Amino acid sequence: MPALSQGLEFVTYTNTASVQVTYPLFTTTNATLYYNSAMVQGDGYYGSSDGLHTVMYNYDSNFLGTITMQATLATAPTESDWFTINETVTTITSSTNTYNNVDVTVQSDYYNFTGNFVWVRGTVAISAGQVDSIFYNH
Repeated sequence: MPALSQGLEFVTYTNTASVQVTYPLFTTTNATLYYNSAMVQGDGYYGSSDGLHTVMYNYDSNFLGTITMQATLATAPTESDWFTINETVTTITSSTNTYNNVDVTVQSDYYNFTGNFVWVRGTVAISAGQVDSIFYNH
């Protein structure tokens, strides 16, 4: 049975699983760090024929980077089996603390995408700020 509002978990520089990805304050360079979440079952895993998925990204107003979803049709995927779902890409290139002239601390984007994917995962390329969570439904 499919899960509802599943939070994708990432293992970050602290080596602990968390739904949050934070750019480390101790980094002395302006490097972009890359993280993949643990893979979770997609609609195709259950043999569902509609292939409808929804994802919501929550990130702080200081976030700089890209958040996206990747999928695979392989039942036991290797790194080369994953592909980016183009309609799920959020890229933030400048920080902002306002949206429609209102101060904000958390911003959200959501996407619907269709495909009979066996596995999906979230990816984060972060150079500042924090991704608070990626929630996934199928």
